[in-house]
Amino acid sequence: MMFNNKQITIFIFLLVFSFGFKQSSAQLKSHATVRAKWIFNISYGVTWKNEQNIDTFTIGVFSSEEMYNELKELAKTKKIKEKPVEVIRYLNYKDIQANQIVYISGNENAYLGLVYQKLKGKNVLIISDRSHQPQFSIINFAKTGETNPFLINDKLAVINHIKISKQLLKIGDNREILQDIYAETNRNLQVTLKKLEEKDREIDSLKQINKVQEELLKKYEDSDKTKK
Repeated sequence: MMFNNKQITIFIFLLVFSFGFKQSSAQLKSHATVRAKWIFNISYGVTWKNEQNIDTFTIGVFSSEEMYNELKELAKTKKIKEKPVEVIRYLNYKDIQANQIVYISGNENAYLGLVYQKLKGKNVLIISDRSHQPQFSIINFAKTGETNPFLINDKLAVINHIKISKQLLKIGDNREILQDIYAETNRNLQVTLKKLEEKDREIDSLKQINKVQEELLKKYEDSDKTKK
């Protein structure tokens, strides 16, 4: 996939909640719920390096308890690309590991540059929340009410060996289409693999026929030599 060396703004979902500076715990939960669902859905439009070798997708959260709880709850019933999800909470940026996804909550934006330095080039989808330094994350959720729900920094995506699908870059506000895209891609992959397996069986059969022909030819040559 080709990437432009600039930050790309895309429409993904329409925001349906309003959040003020001072929010109740119920509002905070709604905010975290929306973000958590987005993270799961967006993952279907992302490809990690050597993704086929991933057994369990890990999501690191620094350090929002609300987001951690919401993601943990989702992970009980949802998977990412048919694989289980483990959610880890970090209370100190120094402890953050190279998970497939690392989410930095808005109240930790001051540490985003330091997290970026730790994870640069390490095949991690870095997600920030309303950061004023979007150059340090691949996806940066926008403030409530902004026209674009989030920004994609495809330059950093390339550096971190993350591929952003064209569909994700062009998507509108349909939350389900990302899963449909992955399902269709997976179906096509299975068809291709089946064809390859059939081709391999044909090759094996041809090899077996050639082997029999060579043995018959050798017997004929040996028999001919004996007669002479």
